[in-house]
Amino acid sequence: MNESLSFIIGIMGLTWVLVLTATAFTPYFMRKNICFGISIPEREYDNPKIKSLRRNYSISCFVIGLILGIGSTAFYIWVPAERAIWIQLGGIFLYIVISNFIYFFMRSEIKAMKQSSDWEIDTETVPEIGERSDNTIGTAWYLLYLVPIAIAVFAAVLKYPSLPGQIPMHYNIAGEVDRYAAKSIGTFAVMPLIQLLLGLMFAGMNFGIGMSGHQRNFRRTQAFQGIMSIYLFVIGFMVMLMFTCIQLTMVSIINEKLMMVLPVVLLVVIFAICIFLGVKVGQGGSRLETRGDAPINKVDDDRYWLGGFLYCNKDDPSLFVEKRFGMGYTLNFGNLKSFIAIAVFVVLILAIIVLPFLLGV
Repeated sequence: MNESLSFIIGIMGLTWVLVLTATAFTPYFMRKNICFGISIPEREYDNPKIKSLRRNYSISCFVIGLILGIGSTAFYIWVPAERAIWIQLGGIFLYIVISNFIYFFMRSEIKAMKQSSDWEIDTETVPEIGERSDNTIGTAWYLLYLVPIAIAVFAAVLKYPSLPGQIPMHYNIAGEVDRYAAKSIGTFAVMPLIQLLLGLMFAGMNFGIGMSGHQRNFRRTQAFQGIMSIYLFVIGFMVMLMFTCIQLTMVSIINEKLMMVLPVVLLVVIFAICIFLGVKVGQGGSRLETRGDAPINKVDDDRYWLGGFLYCNKDDPSLFVEKRFGMGYTLNFGNLKSFIAIAVFVVLILAIIVLPFLLGV
């Protein structure tokens, strides 16, 4: 097995581990009063049937993930690596679809239990929306993103006169250049402009986290907001550094082989942080120990959640709310601002895609 093929299999294998772990163990990272997107009394968390459903979900997802992961990896033996990668990506997509079917089956079981049991859960909806959390990173911190952007610009200005007429723009899976672009100001303006757009996206998401709805156990929610804010900032800064390294590769300051390693490093760091968040923090800070908190939120607002994924409550002014299945936040689709945020996000993504063409890269 050659070095390039081993590298590809390693990256895809790591991707499989990340997706499989994030999916299979999600039920154990959630709040104790939420099970497969359904509100339940916290005391029922250790109900034998509910424990069995969580365990069966995890085992099923883990086993199916292993089968699809190993099976799709075996295609490297029979087909070229370029095609095998697409087969593996198809396997990941199929795994996500299957895991969602399992999720909805488990959800239907919990829903049936809730309807047939005499569980006392408040039906009054009390969306406790608050001011911006003091624990989130201030928007001014995102000005630090200008440092790697400035490095990318300075390197391009410094090396521009001595560069050849054709600049390497893309490398294949073997680390060889497979696309060039004519040297121009537009060629080197692409990366800094993309970095600026991405920086705006990360700053906007951070602001949204700070304005998310609060659970009744406010201290724990506030701590979770702060942790997620730091996580978002760190990941964003690493993305900025990676784009700067791409620019430095274009001007031949660093070796292109480094660009084969950096995405792996980024993936490993994201994976490690996700494990930490799940095990030590939990969704909504459910695993954090805080003092002076009110009891956990007992409001039954299932009617505002479609499938436990989509939240739609026009009476809730929150833009972001905590997910009911998975880590992080989701949009409140009952708030008009959510559609504005989606529109802005789509415009930024389209701008990132179109920029290289507009600048003739």
